[in-house]
Amino acid sequence: MEQENKIQPKNTERSFTNYNNNNRYKNNNFSGGNKFRNSFKKNESNTVSGESNNQTDFSNRRNNNRRRSLFNKNRNRKKLNLDNQIESKVILVRRVTRVVKGGKRMRFSALVVVGNKNGEIGFAIKKGLDFQDSVNKATKKAKTVMQKIFINENQSLNFESKTKYKSAIVYLKPAKSGTGVIAGGYIRPVLELAGIKNIYSKIIGTRNKISGTQAVFEALKKYTSNNINKEKTVIV
Repeated sequence: MEQENKIQPKNTERSFTNYNNNNRYKNNNFSGGNKFRNSFKKNESNTVSGESNNQTDFSNRRNNNRRRSLFNKNRNRKKLNLDNQIESKVILVRRVTRVVKGGKRMRFSALVVVGNKNGEIGFAIKKGLDFQDSVNKATKKAKTVMQKIFINENQSLNFESKTKYKSAIVYLKPAKSGTGVIAGGYIRPVLELAGIKNIYSKIIGTRNKISGTQAVFEALKKYTSNNINKEKTVIV
């Protein structure tokens, strides 16, 4: 008996559901399909943008480092030029000892005055293990505490002053050009490093170099730019 080849109808419901199941992954509202692919593309774009941002950050950082290095080089050159212009003189070096549990500890104390002979001057007292160490420390410290004083056309001071500091009394009086530095002892190097070439000076009341140098610097504070507009004679 010949069997007729009958075409059986497909299960439309099943095929429809399969079609829906296949197509729902393509829907952007479902976590899969095109949405996954789109998110992957977004991640790729984010990574690319992140790499570009990293590259820009790296280039900016490199440019900043270059600018900083150039700035430091220029600053170091200026420091070297300024250091070459600054002169220093050792006023006093003494040996000091400190008593500790194990015995006595010996060190050196140095008083150094620095100046550029153009109105800038400073001093410092520092201790070190040896002579050279103490002098280097005092010189380095004195360069950081320099003060500017005003010098007139005659390379002298503008007005006469009398200053008392502790037991020392310092007299400073301006002089005409050609007079020279009338000073002695430890006052002369201070005035010479300040750039003063014509002046009368006198210090009484002490022979201690430390307190005398401090008194001279206290007197020179009156000739800074802030105190220049005071009266011609100042008595303290």
